[in-house]
Amino acid sequence: MTDRSGDKPRPKRDLPEKAPPRAPSVRIDDVERNRMVEVLRTYCGEGVLTLDEFSDRVALVFDANTQADLDLVVADLPVLRGSPVPETERRKTSHSVVAIMSGTRRTGRWRPGEELNSFALMGSCELDLRQAEIDGSMVTINASAIMGSIDIIVPEGIEVDLDGFAFMGSKETRIKEVPRIPGAPVVRVVAFALMGSVIVRTKRTRADREADRSQRRQQQLDRRRAGVERSLEHHARRIEEKLERHGISLPAPPAPPAPPAGTSWTQQLAGKAAPDGTVTILFSDIVGYTEMTETLGDLRAHERLTTHNDILRKQLVAHEGYEVKSQGDGFMVAFAGASRALRCAIALQRAFADHCRARPDEPIQVHIGLNTGEVLKDGDDFLGRTVILASRIAGEARSGEILTSSVVKALADGSGEFMFDVPREVSLKGVSQPQTVYPVVWQV
Repeated sequence: MTDRSGDKPRPKRDLPEKAPPRAPSVRIDDVERNRMVEVLRTYCGEGVLTLDEFSDRVALVFDANTQADLDLVVADLPVLRGSPVPETERRKTSHSVVAIMSGTRRTGRWRPGEELNSFALMGSCELDLRQAEIDGSMVTINASAIMGSIDIIVPEGIEVDLDGFAFMGSKETRIKEVPRIPGAPVVRVVAFALMGSVIVRTKRTRADREADRSQRRQQQLDRRRAGVERSLEHHARRIEEKLERHGISLPAPPAPPAPPAGTSWTQQLAGKAAPDGTVTILFSDIVGYTEMTETLGDLRAHERLTTHNDILRKQLVAHEGYEVKSQGDGFMVAFAGASRALRCAIALQRAFADHCRARPDEPIQVHIGLNTGEVLKDGDDFLGRTVILASRIAGEARSGEILTSSVVKALADGSGEFMFDVPREVSLKGVSQPQTVYPVVWQV
C-alpha cells in the first residue's frame, strides 16, 4: 500500500534502547563489603569461581569505595538462582584420589567433595586446589602416605588446618605468610604419613620468581659496590697517613649551626616544615635490648645504650632531625621532608655497621620504620595515625633493616636517589587493612 504521493511506506525505525541507569556513587562500609564477600563465596561454591578467582575478586571488594565499584566485581557473573545447581550441570565431584606405585594429579578446574580421601602407596598424589571448585565453607582432605608422598597446593591467603601424625615420615606446611582472605573456604588436612610425606604448600608464581631473580641481581650489585667502597676507603686512609707523615692535615667539615638557645624543637620544625604541612616520623629501636640487659647486666648494657644514643644523636644533628622523645632504647624523630629522613636512616644503619666492624665484641643493631603524613601536636609530642603507623612499621622491620610506608616511597621515588627492595604486605596491630611496606637498600 502506498501513501497519497505514491511513495512506498517508510520502514519503521527502531528506537534506541534506553541505557541502563548507572549505579549511584554511594560510599560503602565494611558491612557491604562483607556481604559481597559472602556472595562471591556462594559463586565459588556453585562452581562459577575457582579459589584463585575468588581471592582476586575479594581483593577488588576491599579496594572498592562505592556501590558502583562493588557492582563491577560481579558484573560478568550469572545471576544466582534460588535453588542449588542441578548435579547434571556441575562437574563430577571427586571423593578419592589414589596412587599405588604410580603418580596421580588433580589440577585445573575440578570439584573435590566436602571430604576427600587421598591415598599414596609407594606413589605420589598432587592435589592442586588453586583452580578447584569448592562447595561449602570447608573441605577436609584425609591424606594417607605410606612410603609415598601427597602434595597439596593451595592459593595464597587460604586458611589451612593441618592435623594428624607421622611415623618415620613428615607432615608440614610451606605456606607463604599473607593476610587471610575473608570468607574463603578452610582447607583441613588430616595427615597420616608412614615412611612418607604429606606437604601443604603455596606454589610460587612467575612474578615471585622474577622478584627473586631481581633481588639476587641487586645483591650482586650491592656486593660489587661494597668492594668498590672498601677499596676507596683503603686508598683514602693511605693518603691521609701520607699527609700526616708530612705534617699536613685536612680541615674538618663545618658543623651545622646550633639552634638559638631557648627554642623548642617544635618551634624549630615549624619553620622548616614541608610545604603541605606533613611531617615524616622515624622510629628506631635497638634489636634485642632486653636480652642484652640480661646477658651483660645493667651497667654494661647502659654503657652500650649510651654509645647507641651518641651515634644516633650525632646523625640527627647532621641531618636536621628533631628528637621528639626517647624511651629506653627507642627513639621517635621528626623530619620536615621524606628524603631527609631517608638519608638519616641510611646514615644511621651505616654508622652502626661501622661500629660493629670496629668493635665486634660490642655489637649494636637497630631496626627503623618511617611514615609520612599529618600529625596532631600535643605540647612537645606528636600524635595520630601517622605516628602509629610509623611505630608499627618499625616493629615489622628486621635487624639492620629500614622499612618505609608506601607514602614515603612515593615521595622519594621522584628524586631517584634511593633504592628499594622487594615490597611485602604486613598486618599491623590496630590497623584494619594490610599495609605494603618497602625495605630500603642502604648497603654500599
